[in-house]
Formats: sequence, C-alpha cells, structure tokens
Amino acid sequence: LAALGRFDGLALHVRRGMGERPGERRFPGHAQPSGVEVESYSAYTPGDDLRHLDWNAVGRLDTLLVRRFTAEREVLFHLLLDVSASMDAPPQDGKLASARALTLALGYIGLAASDAARLALLTGDSALTASPVYRHRRSALAIAMLLGEARVTGTLRLGAALENYAHRHPESGAALVISDFMTDPAEVERGVLALQARRFTVHLLHVIGASELDPAGSFTRGVLVDVESGATHPMILTTAIAAQYREVLEHHLTALRAVAERTRC
Repeated sequence: LAALGRFDGLALHVRRGMGERPGERRFPGHAQPSGVEVESYSAYTPGDDLRHLDWNAVGRLDTLLVRRFTAEREVLFHLLLDVSASMDAPPQDGKLASARALTLALGYIGLAASDAARLALLTGDSALTASPVYRHRRSALAIAMLLGEARVTGTLRLGAALENYAHRHPESGAALVISDFMTDPAEVERGVLALQARRFTVHLLHVIGASELDPAGSFTRGVLVDVESGATHPMILTTAIAAQYREVLEHHLTALRAVAERTRC
C-alpha cells in the first residue's frame, strides 16, 4: 500500500453511477429525506419527518415546508480488465503490465475515497474471474494479488463479455473498461449499451502499444502471428504497406472515438 500512497488525495469524478448504499459522494438532483446539504423544499405530507420542517418558513409563510437533502451515496467502481491474448502482444510494449498498473491505481483511488470496487478479468464470452465487492483501502492488496495472477489467454468477444457481466452483476455504478479494443468497434458499442441498460455509467480506457502505433520501430520483415487465432502471414513492411497500416489504424481509432461520443463514455 505504501507505493499506492502517492495517489492519496485524488478522486475519480463520475457524472452518474449513484449506488444504493449510503456514502460520501453527493449527487445533486437526487433529493432524499435526510442528509447534510439542503437541496430543495417540498410541501409537508403526513408521514414526513417533523425534524426536517423549516420552522422559518412556517413563521414567514404560514405553511409547512420540509427540507429535502442532496443524496449521499457510495459509487461502486467495476474494474473490467481485458485479459485476452492481444493484451500481451507485442510483448515488448508491456500493454498488460500498464493495464494492470492502471487498474490497480483506479481501484485504490476509489477505495481510498470510501467508495467500493470490484475487479473482473474478461476473457472468452464471460467474466472469467470476478472478485467480491471491496470497501476498504486495504482491499487494494487483494486487487493487486488478483491482477498479479492474471494471465492472458484466448480471444475475447468484448460485447458478449460485457453483456454477460451486466447480467451477472447488475448493481449500478461506474464501469471502467480497460482494453486495447482490438476488436470490431460495433462489439465495443454492443457491450457499452448493455452496461448502460443496467444503469452503469461507462468509461472506456484504451491501452495501445508503441509498436502498434508505429510498427516500423520494431519490425521490418518476418512472419506475423495472430496470437488469438494462430494465423500466420509473411510480411515485408514496405513504405506503401506502412502507409496502408497507418490508414487502417486511424480508421479504427476514429471508429472507437465515434462509439465513445455516441454513448457519451
């Protein structure tokens, strides 16, 4: 935990994701009968708590008004980490290590702010490993252990995996999806919409390697191997092919940005 202490004082700001459990985050626009910060007033109806009557209003207006308070709730951060085989390719880029470090940092920041966190490792069509919900700063150690044990494997159908997660764990909150998004953007959108249908607020965190942005820095000729399907393809990285690759990559990144904009992630 000492190494994570550098993140103390940081906070994860989310627009939505209000949970059911009482917490320290305030959600304006969601009034409740009790709390700290007065948000609005409503006419008294039988059954309202008399302790929240505004007696000044009674004296000035000769009417019974009840104070309503800003909702204070916990946010449950769902840390959804892609551990498909592409996350460790090419190995020299260290994508998986970066994704693990990012996931742990986000979990710690949430826990340190008295929110809650759950980690799920996504592979295949489901959440292969989903942790319990953690609610204490020291639980970052448990998250770190699960991340340390994570091994990349197989092909991930991200849309199906996120749909499956939303079905199994419907507690609303903030879903932080950490992935290289090496998949059809339509699959990404499918998963985002499935989470949003369960009242999650969704944030997409894209991890991409330096060699993926500029393969010429580490590859000029050889045999390319698809780590998920096993397919191979001999390749000589000519100037023309490099330009074509950059065009395809930019098209993919643009499509991902469009998904994020449409779904407001």
